[in-house]
Amino acid sequence: MLICQRILGVALCFGALCAAPAGASELPYTFLDFRYVANNIDATAEQTPVPTQTITINAEDGDGIAVGGSVGIGERFYVAGSYQSAIIDITGEVANLLGMTSVDDNFDFVMSTVSFGYQKELKPTLDLNAELTFDAADYDFGSFAGENFDTADSGVGAKAGVRWNPAEQLELSGFVHWSPVGKPDLTTQTLEADTLIGVGVSWYFIEDLGVGVNYESGTVDTLTVSMRFSFGRLPF
Repeated sequence: MLICQRILGVALCFGALCAAPAGASELPYTFLDFRYVANNIDATAEQTPVPTQTITINAEDGDGIAVGGSVGIGERFYVAGSYQSAIIDITGEVANLLGMTSVDDNFDFVMSTVSFGYQKELKPTLDLNAELTFDAADYDFGSFAGENFDTADSGVGAKAGVRWNPAEQLELSGFVHWSPVGKPDLTTQTLEADTLIGVGVSWYFIEDLGVGVNYESGTVDTLTVSMRFSFGRLPF
């Protein structure tokens, strides 16, 4: 019921934006990003694969690469997506009748998002955005002693944000993203909903080519450094 209420709220907001008069935004909605990502995951888990042995793990820091982009459709709509693959460190303990052994390894973390968005121009250099998203997350662990913490799921989420171009070469942004797979519970091998808050800054050092830094805070914190190839203000 809570999920339906959140999606309905975003849908009503989306409809209200669509009903309001709007012109073509001066901000580009067709671009391609190549990204370096650094993650910090706040997750612990415990399993007892056999009665006399318990395995406890703690997810920590990691990094990887990602690609993302957006394609403008007409003057108001766009389709966006991203794919991230990272290697995350883990530490753990294996406890049994022989004692306790400390272990460490890493695991694969994959996150992808596809979204359909609408932009409302408040000023030529200031836009509001509303998106419906489809988010998927995959935590792929190995095994220390017979346990299995692998977790994967996907679902529909929502995102709202703002983009501001205070100077021709500078862009500031912020967003709130409600994701149905943002919070991992590795003990039960489920992914729960989480609200992520993000901020970003991009600097175009030459026309349609720039660098950006973004930070997203949640159960999974993500710092992104990106190279952006913008295709101007041309719609698809």
